[in-house]
Amino acid sequence: MPVPPNTSPKKQIPSSKLAAAKSPSTKVRCPLAHHTEKEIEHLLRGFSDSTVAGTLGLRTGSKTADFEACLFGILSFYRPAGSEELDGVPSGQTSLHQDLGLDSLSMLEAMFKVEELFDIHIENAELTKIATIDDARRLVEDKLQSQKSA
Repeated sequence: MPVPPNTSPKKQIPSSKLAAAKSPSTKVRCPLAHHTEKEIEHLLRGFSDSTVAGTLGLRTGSKTADFEACLFGILSFYRPAGSEELDGVPSGQTSLHQDLGLDSLSMLEAMFKVEELFDIHIENAELTKIATIDDARRLVEDKLQSQKSA
């Protein structure tokens, strides 16, 4: 599936700001060790530098801040053109629909990218339950955890 051009000028939140909002000592499983740096850069062509940097960080350190930068960057990429800029660092309770302006098609596209990147499968019924950034994060973490234990 071709990546749509990111035509709207959107404020990108640097991964360092996301890191400040999260506990730096928290770790998630290293979910992207199966991808090379070049593969990740190819999968995320057109995405913000902070999204790519956070995602590349997941290959080794797998800090929560990197995971948040990656996930939020992917969700932000699929925001509609002309969306309002975000004020400050998003919280886990940031609504994907009301605050980020993601409609069902945008959510589907974002989750396809997440599936491709993390090599997981998200059911359509699971997608309908994602309302906030925390919901998306928990779903991806649960999928990665179940993959690890399988």
